[in-house]
Amino acid sequence: MHIYHGKIISLDADNNIYNYLVEEQGRIIYLGDSLPPEYEKYSSVTELGNQVLLPAFGDGHLHFSNWVLFSVLYFDMREAKDIREIQEIIQNFLEQNDKYKAIVAFGMSKHSVKEKRLITRAELDEVCPDLPFILICYDGHSAIFNSKLLEKFPDDVKNLPGFQEYEGHLFSEAYYAGVDYATSLIPPLDLVKGIMKGYDLLADNGIGMIHTTEGIGFPNDLDITLVSLIARARSKKNQFQTRLFFQTMEVEKALKRKLPRIGGCFATALDGCFGACDAALHEPYSNDPDNKGILFQTEEEVFEFTKKANRAGLQIEMHVIGDAAVSRAVKALEAALLDYPREDHRHTLIHACLIPPDDLKKIAKLGIGITVQPGFLISPLEPIEYLNEILGSRVKTSSPLKSILEAGIHLSGGSDAPVTHPDPIEGIYGACNHPYDPDQSVSIVDALKMYTYEIARTGFDEKERGSLEEGKIADMVILNQDPLLLDPKDLLSLKVEKLFLKGEEYQSGMGLGGMLWNSITGSKEKI
Repeated sequence: MHIYHGKIISLDADNNIYNYLVEEQGRIIYLGDSLPPEYEKYSSVTELGNQVLLPAFGDGHLHFSNWVLFSVLYFDMREAKDIREIQEIIQNFLEQNDKYKAIVAFGMSKHSVKEKRLITRAELDEVCPDLPFILICYDGHSAIFNSKLLEKFPDDVKNLPGFQEYEGHLFSEAYYAGVDYATSLIPPLDLVKGIMKGYDLLADNGIGMIHTTEGIGFPNDLDITLVSLIARARSKKNQFQTRLFFQTMEVEKALKRKLPRIGGCFATALDGCFGACDAALHEPYSNDPDNKGILFQTEEEVFEFTKKANRAGLQIEMHVIGDAAVSRAVKALEAALLDYPREDHRHTLIHACLIPPDDLKKIAKLGIGITVQPGFLISPLEPIEYLNEILGSRVKTSSPLKSILEAGIHLSGGSDAPVTHPDPIEGIYGACNHPYDPDQSVSIVDALKMYTYEIARTGFDEKERGSLEEGKIADMVILNQDPLLLDPKDLLSLKVEKLFLKGEEYQSGMGLGGMLWNSITGSKEKI
């Protein structure tokens, strides 16, 4: 039994705040303003002082195996100020790491380098002529490759729309196929080590639950297998919770693995993004009257997928950014639910940056959730000046967080890592300081709920996690100060002090042997 004394932010339905929380055997057994006499004899007490206790954070949408490739195995260059600095980062990495047979890097943005353009294949060849190399852009929808990788690309990649051989650039369909192929060159053991370390990095940010989308080109969907195994091992060792979405429109693949969820990005992305100007719009881009973006599938293909997945009882997530993609997804989910009504499906739209007003009403009526990435709103990699150029006045209506909540829609937060860092505090700050339209900022309480209760609810976990209530599992985080007393502009001063999962302080580190043993003996853990 352990007692916590101080400010306890429950984030329950009534947003209660308490002075005491008592935990026993991983469950919360008491919350209140005073300590009952039967607990006074226990000496195991944590005095919070100026710190606060609240539910553990979650990340409602990230690409876990993608993220660990860059944060653990390879490198991230989003801080580079010019192309020469990008080349220097690559050179330094290669000088210190000679074991790799292929390199996957992340973070190129033409908006954050002084040249205001992407690096080219020739410039990559100057520093990496001997190894296949791919540099994925910040938006997760475009990339640059070197000549060594060009030699390896199959014709199936080279012949797709968006393949630009001379510059070494990948867009549109060629991007997805090119990244899938490049990922297949990564040794599986490297991915295993990266995933195990990745959990510890997430825990450092107070995260105890993730919704990850997997399925990015590894042979035989190896990333699905590895994340599933390691997730079960982590769940048994330290109660870290992983909910996995299979990025495929082949419903049988998810059913064969007995996964209850399907979708995400890549194969289930209905459109592109603003960075590559291929997010699907009802009206053309302001700087290109001939471009309305791309819808990657036909309407019939999306309808067939949603109907089949919904009939199979699966929870569906789909990537949509432009308003035309949002409309298609809403129309498809509406048709699926008319075909086979389900009361509590919890289908979800990811991103949903531009939402037509009529579709916002339909989303609420159909019970569809939305998962957004507020950290992206404050990212320097895609500045508002660029969005004004390509979208014009539509920028002000982008990511209408407050309108989503006022419509009665369940809104959860994520990072889309590696697109932004998996840091809930950064996301909370972005949600409370909307840069496009300050009136679309949400309250601090609502932002906290986006990264706690709403993530648990999206994964059907709200009866056990997501808020501090009697009977629930004691997944909790201690912050250095009270977020409810801060000005929204000061939220980045918050820091995670400790993470507790099932009442125990998170312990990092797990060897390969421990992972294998726990994955076998914990094979029934929920993912």
